[in-house]
Amino acid sequence: MRKILVASGKGGAGKTTVSINLSSALNKLGHDVTLVDCNFTTPNIGLYFGITKIEKSIHDILSAKSSNISDAVYLHKSGAKIVPGNISLGSLNKINPQYLNKKLKRLSSDFVILDSSAGLGREAMSSLAACDEVLVVVNPELPSVVDGLKVVELARKSNKEIIGAVINRQKGKLEMKTSKIESILEVPVITIIPEDEHVKKALVRSNSVYDLYPNSKSSIAYRKLAHYVTGDVFYEEKKNILKDFVDLFRLG
Repeated sequence: MRKILVASGKGGAGKTTVSINLSSALNKLGHDVTLVDCNFTTPNIGLYFGITKIEKSIHDILSAKSSNISDAVYLHKSGAKIVPGNISLGSLNKINPQYLNKKLKRLSSDFVILDSSAGLGREAMSSLAACDEVLVVVNPELPSVVDGLKVVELARKSNKEIIGAVINRQKGKLEMKTSKIESILEVPVITIIPEDEHVKKALVRSNSVYDLYPNSKSSIAYRKLAHYVTGDVFYEEKKNILKDFVDLFRLG
């Protein structure tokens, strides 16, 4: 089981959208995936998937030592497995984030994707302690990248493997170049998620853009991310490899 934390240095980078669609893409590749909402203060995973009635949430699981996280796993119609949070403010009073690491070990999925809280506070640190690997989400803007660097530094200090960075919501040519972002973060940029109206359309329909619009530009980028995470070769890269081989054969 690989526990991957999707994190950003501040709110608004779109890490929840990345978490949801990475989970969906991995699921479509045939992997058993559980998505856990670790944003205890403002949990949104359940809202994104249209889960209106939550009998057990991650908050309930972290409120008692004896509780089993499997009791809070919900199966979405898309096939996604989700551990949602409770949006009630009162649910925060009894949770103990230090239980998280122990509870996650009860899951049996190939991948456990942790949607972190924004920032670098107590909630985010508990998620960092519980994960094995970190995926950093940034927008192509200097403040977001600098905050992403803080996540990278904390992950390194915690001896966590850093998978790389995702540039989310790219809009145009006036934004930061990928090479500049990589030089600041000192980690590779795996993929660039473009601004895509299909993401909002999917949200309205309580599903991931990857499931509903698999041929959209953002879904293709998420597919590339999932292939990278699993160590498989992305299909477009396979085409390029084949083309290079054919060209080499012709030259010979």
